[in-house]
Amino acid sequence: MLVALSSTAQAATDATHRDPPDGHGGTSTTVIALSAACATLTILVLAMSAVDVPYFCRTLFAYVSATWCQRRPLGLLETAVYSSVCLTTDLDVYLTHMNNARYLREIDLARVEFLLRTGLWRELRRRGGLMFTIANSVRYRKFVRTFARYEIRNRLVYWDDVSVFFEYRFVTKADGFVRAIVYNRQRVVGCSADELVRSVAGTKTVDGGAVQRPECPTEIHHWIQSNLVSSANLRAENGGRGNDP
Repeated sequence: MLVALSSTAQAATDATHRDPPDGHGGTSTTVIALSAACATLTILVLAMSAVDVPYFCRTLFAYVSATWCQRRPLGLLETAVYSSVCLTTDLDVYLTHMNNARYLREIDLARVEFLLRTGLWRELRRRGGLMFTIANSVRYRKFVRTFARYEIRNRLVYWDDVSVFFEYRFVTKADGFVRAIVYNRQRVVGCSADELVRSVAGTKTVDGGAVQRPECPTEIHHWIQSNLVSSANLRAENGGRGNDP
């Protein structure tokens, strides 16, 4: 009798290990799915804390839009238009309009499209050169309100032997008002800025004349002079040491 009971108990134990009750398989799947979701969320949080993921994603989108979306090539002296919208991630502490720092980020994205569509970036890299921002001048005229749709009108306004100067106008689509205007100076290294621009623009204009450097706009001229005064003051403070790029 005892032997029979022992055999029955052992058989029941073996059956329990071999055949888990209904629902255990579903539970395991749920645990795996939750673990994967937690791991993905952790990776995203770490990535967001290490680098500015939205910025790089938007830069990639601007690159794809300019190169793979069949947008027409742009003449170097034409005005490029980059469209955007003021999202909640763009707001300042008042939560009613775009914060001041976002304007400079947005012109970065607009410039990516301009450089790619005009061919300026391709020619710059062919020559082994690079360009980077050395100065910005921003004038804020009116707020860009939350969820307002706007466009950035971007054009090359002047260049010299070492730099190119861009103008960016933030224009709200609802009323066509220029909300802000930004002047940006890009320092070209590794090649001549003048030769770079002329090679992209072509040696001749539409009417057959030679490409001429435009006259420096008054506001750009005064801005350059202001930067030179600032540089001189800083060098004087440092005993004449150090030069701006």
